[in-house]
Amino acid sequence: MNLLQQDEQGIGVEINIYDAIEKVYELNAVELAGVLDVSMGVLGYASTQRTIPKRKRQFSSRLHIPESFFEKFLSTQLDTLRKCREEFRTFYGDELIETFKQNGYAAIETKIEKQNVADKIRNEKYREENQDRYQYKEKTKMYHDLSDDYKSRDYVIAITLKEGDYYGNIFYEYTTGEYGLSVSIMEDILQFIEYLNCEEINGLNEEGLLNSNITLRADINGQDIHFELRNDAGERLKKTIPEDELQKYIVGYEMIRCDGRGKKKERRKCGSCEHFTPIKGCAKGHCSVRGDIIQRSRIICPHDYMPKA
Repeated sequence: MNLLQQDEQGIGVEINIYDAIEKVYELNAVELAGVLDVSMGVLGYASTQRTIPKRKRQFSSRLHIPESFFEKFLSTQLDTLRKCREEFRTFYGDELIETFKQNGYAAIETKIEKQNVADKIRNEKYREENQDRYQYKEKTKMYHDLSDDYKSRDYVIAITLKEGDYYGNIFYEYTTGEYGLSVSIMEDILQFIEYLNCEEINGLNEEGLLNSNITLRADINGQDIHFELRNDAGERLKKTIPEDELQKYIVGYEMIRCDGRGKKKERRKCGSCEHFTPIKGCAKGHCSVRGDIIQRSRIICPHDYMPKA
């Protein structure tokens, strides 16, 4: 309210020059970056941190704005900024300004394209390195330690496909703070299989996110999918089926990995502390350090905690 009153009284209120430029020059951030011939990162730093001397000269020249505006800009100078806009438009003309604006979008698209190429290379490398990660030759006993309460766990579910003596797996990986294969997770897995058509298979393979030991892939024409199963002797059975028949080969879902992630949660309760004396007949007790009656299940201050022998 104070700022509004100052502005109404003609007292200059400091505002961000880049916000003012976008408003007065009718440019969004991408277009402004194109006009200034800089990246979005450079523009973002200048807008949120400071405009370095080199950029002040560059931006001032391009926008026909006094360099002092990039040091401090007041609301009372908006009329001057509008005159700068008219000078800018007259100097460059609508056609060239439009070219500047499109350069901003082209730079963003180029950056995205480069990022996509980098992602594709990284995903292909990941897929190559991990293609045999879960090639189990026989049933493996999995130890699931319920006492180790990590922040979260990484699970791997083996979705088993079978025909006769030949079998193989598609692996579904997820991370959760919960225990085991819950109903909601199982629903996600079933939905994952339901949506696993040609388009989805090709998309996941392109991103390196489809993990299996059956070399699951799809035709470009989007009708058939291909995979291969193996028997215990290592012999292969190659299959080509319509995309809607994959579920016919699924015979089971099995959790095959559970790895703790992150630091274990704090489980030091008052009831296991040397300073805590329980009160009979209730869930409370007396804390000698705090001099107070507290719940035995309460997580206490780590500086006071002393585990019972």
